[in-house]
Amino acid sequence: MTDGYIYCFSNSSMPGILKVGMTERTPEARLSEANASDTWRPPTPYKIEFAKKVSNPSQKEKTLHTLLEQYTDRPNLRREFFIVSKEEVHKFFDLMDGEMWAETRKEEDEEEEEGEEDTSSESAPRVKATGVKGCRDMTKCFTNGQRIRHTIGINKTWIGTYDSLKNGIVCDGKFYTSLSNFALMHNRVYNPTRMSTDGWTHCECEADGKWISTYSLRG
Repeated sequence: MTDGYIYCFSNSSMPGILKVGMTERTPEARLSEANASDTWRPPTPYKIEFAKKVSNPSQKEKTLHTLLEQYTDRPNLRREFFIVSKEEVHKFFDLMDGEMWAETRKEEDEEEEEGEEDTSSESAPRVKATGVKGCRDMTKCFTNGQRIRHTIGINKTWIGTYDSLKNGIVCDGKFYTSLSNFALMHNRVYNPTRMSTDGWTHCECEADGKWISTYSLRG
């Protein structure tokens, strides 16, 4: 099973916001990449607050992001930034088995690869899609009365139903004109400044008693 690091970076240009992600290299290597001039970065450099060497880091990152979504604010679902304190993140790190990283530690036989891809799960839907973008017309994707849901974190869930006559989603007596509008209004309950959300990526619909991603539905 692959080993890697879960890390927590801070940046003085973003007070109160932490970057929490994973890397299969060292935290120093990931930090250098995040601070590289050829990638997007804030005006000031990131710094490592702490990191932990764990097994199966990709799955642990997904679980950690889910927990952070549940208990904190995530300004952008496609980025691995959270409005949270270092103390709170450290408590989640304490729950994971592994060895805390120290700046003076040297990883033996570390073979660094150039251009490491950011493996954040921010754009991944809750139910794995096929990877092929599908139908984006609600009249073709859904049937009247079909249940649609959007979840933030573990159990912050809205469940609505598709109204074919009005071509929209009804949830708790309110009408939403599109899937993205439905997801956006849910996100704004916890983050009023949210400007947009791709509902097709982050919602699910019920089919044959199972919840499936709306990302790659066939029309």
